[in-house]
Amino acid sequence: MDNLLKDLRYAIRSLAKSPGFTAVAVLTLALGIGINTTVFTLANAVFLRQLPVAAPQKLVWMFSDRENPNSYPDYLEFRNQVDLFDGVLAYDWMPLNMGNDGEAERVQGTLVSGNYFDVLGVKPQLGRTFLPNEEKTDASPVAVISHSLWQRRFNSDPTVVGKSMLLNGHAFTIIGVGSNGFVGTEEAFPREIWIPLTMQGIVRPTPAGLRNARNQFENRGARTLTVMGRLKSGVTLSEAQARMNVVASRLAQNYPDTNNNFHLALYSAGNGRPIFRTMLKPVTGILLGVVALVLLITCANIANLLLARAAKRRKEVAIRLTLGATRVRLIRQLLTESILLACLGGLVGLLLNLWLIDLLTTIKPAVPLPLNIEFHSDWRVLTFTIVLSIIAGVVFGLVPALLASKRELVPALKEHLDEFNNRRKVLSLRNALVIGQVAISIVVLVAAGLFLRSLNHARSIDPGFDAERILTLSFNTTAQGYDPTKASQFYQQLTARVQSLPGVQNVSLAQSSPLSYFYSPAFSVPVVIEGHEPPAGQDPPVIGSNTINPNFFQTLGVPLLTGRDFTDQDREGSPRVVIINETMARTFFLNQNPIGQKLRLLRRGGEQSSCEIVGVTRDSKYLSLGENATPYLFLPYLQNPQPVMSLHVRSSGNPKDIATAVRREVRAIDPNLPAFNVISLAENVDISLFPARLGALLLGVFGLLALVIASIGVYGVMSYSVSERTHEMGIRMALGARGADVLRLVVSQGMWLACIGVTIGVALAFLSTRLVKSYLYDVSATDPLTFLGIALLLIGVALLACYLPARRATKVDPLVALKYE
Repeated sequence: MDNLLKDLRYAIRSLAKSPGFTAVAVLTLALGIGINTTVFTLANAVFLRQLPVAAPQKLVWMFSDRENPNSYPDYLEFRNQVDLFDGVLAYDWMPLNMGNDGEAERVQGTLVSGNYFDVLGVKPQLGRTFLPNEEKTDASPVAVISHSLWQRRFNSDPTVVGKSMLLNGHAFTIIGVGSNGFVGTEEAFPREIWIPLTMQGIVRPTPAGLRNARNQFENRGARTLTVMGRLKSGVTLSEAQARMNVVASRLAQNYPDTNNNFHLALYSAGNGRPIFRTMLKPVTGILLGVVALVLLITCANIANLLLARAAKRRKEVAIRLTLGATRVRLIRQLLTESILLACLGGLVGLLLNLWLIDLLTTIKPAVPLPLNIEFHSDWRVLTFTIVLSIIAGVVFGLVPALLASKRELVPALKEHLDEFNNRRKVLSLRNALVIGQVAISIVVLVAAGLFLRSLNHARSIDPGFDAERILTLSFNTTAQGYDPTKASQFYQQLTARVQSLPGVQNVSLAQSSPLSYFYSPAFSVPVVIEGHEPPAGQDPPVIGSNTINPNFFQTLGVPLLTGRDFTDQDREGSPRVVIINETMARTFFLNQNPIGQKLRLLRRGGEQSSCEIVGVTRDSKYLSLGENATPYLFLPYLQNPQPVMSLHVRSSGNPKDIATAVRREVRAIDPNLPAFNVISLAENVDISLFPARLGALLLGVFGLLALVIASIGVYGVMSYSVSERTHEMGIRMALGARGADVLRLVVSQGMWLACIGVTIGVALAFLSTRLVKSYLYDVSATDPLTFLGIALLLIGVALLACYLPARRATKVDPLVALKYE
């Protein structure tokens, strides 16, 4: 320990004597370590951070066959396994229309079992949670609200417990306020209200709500519940899985109609739903890989600086060896300096990470939904930074320490080395480090270039509709107890009122907006073309669909290619009609005229409805900008009423300017019916571009950083080479060499290294960029333009980095150079 403290004190004095070198090295390392810490912070939030509940490591998800929900009767079976679990809870996500003090709002709620908070070990900040008798269907309607909702809507009222609020048109008594920071078991999608599971018959409209309630509590086939359990002390996840496999087999045997081939999968629930980790794992892996490459470039750069520093300290090292210092002692001393340097870089990088995390938190998709995107630096992030700094210090410091401690005492003490041998042995290592920096930079820059090209392509994609100046607002009339007739009257009044507003050009309705992230697979429907029925045993094709009102295509600027639009006469009791897109017409009708042809829609429960095709519309993008042309159909709202519809309003100016006026018209019709998902159609397009834009931003920054560090590395090596060869340059010029000859000599040496690095880097990039193929829009992972452009860019930057020290070499005075040694 005494020797370690001595090494540390000496390292501090040594670095303090070279403030320029120390500052450059620390800042370079801070960039490399800082971005690695930032990406690890993102990974920590997704994969490692635990839920803010009691003993989260003991919680497990219980899914029926991968990540599918369970039925209420099955949940009761799981809850009875008292030898495995201290408790088992169930919940079901449900958006709610909340009315309070004359203001209606859409909030994210959860129907929960009575033991929800007890199993999680979450205590309320005010009031209480649910009692066992409140899990009964005849209990009084009660609710627990989140801490954030209490602050936002109730102004942190300490007397809020006992007050009433309207949820989907029904009065609920507030019995408690959740703890600060608790937003449910899926932190990315915070919940604001929890109500007993048995209250679903009240908050879901009758009679469908009561029917759904009976289905959920009695029917094993009604799988809507997410189930979690808390393992007993001493029970492992693998043991619980083995025991629950027996339960699943018993259920499959006892209830073959609903539980045939039933499987139960258990996952650790301490850090959130596994499906999101599965989705984010490839992206996180790519980012971690890229920033690791940037850190390697950084380490190579610092290693080159240390090699140059070691060459200048060779006399000092020789003296210490002469006085009896062992080589191991010197290596340890030099490694102490390297690790101290890396730790200083890590400390600055940690500060940089805090700033970058704050910046990234502000960069999120503008979805009109509560998203809990928070990244915290905890003990794991701190540990990662410390370990990474130490590893980096060893990586870039070990080889220079080994070379600097070689026992070449006599030449070093005479301040003279065999220049040819020294250049061959030492500079070859520097050359290899430069080649490595350039090669790795090519890989990072090519990835960044591909994402930038992809983003540019995505922006130029024609979505097939005019997204400018269109505002969308969604409504769930069924949540307020509207029947189809009352809902139709509401939408009719609303469209008439909004159409009369100043600045409004067109108004229409649709079940789903184009490129909406709320599109559900339930919107797709199996379709049989009459006269083109599939062979026996073959399922009919499933076609995406949307339910719309008349004037929808005109509002979005989508032309009808043939036939007619829907009208108000296309209602219940009239012949059923449908409009298809041109891809569907081309796919199923070839050269035939589809107008007047019939197709059958296969509904749930085996119901079929025959529809006549009355129009063909131009193709557009429905789910994503990157999708290929796909068959699609449209149904009239009055023949297919839906519980949730979106109003589409085309304005003459900024669509957000009319949002307040539209809300006012809604309140005039029903003050307790909130509008939600209030967003412009152009923002929908931007949201669909968010992954490409974020990837381009992050990889672009990382690529630029790699380019700068690699350029500094090339410049540093060439500068050191020129300073070492000052005597040689003087002799050459004294013998008649021109400045252009010296310039060409120095530049050619550096460009030779750069070209080797570019060649190796292009080969590595060709192999590695296939990993990002699925994230690109209309760009090949081996796009030749990107590869060529990045290669030329790096060669150009390397040429500049070589030219500057080479130009300095041409100005060497031969007389001064000859006296150099």
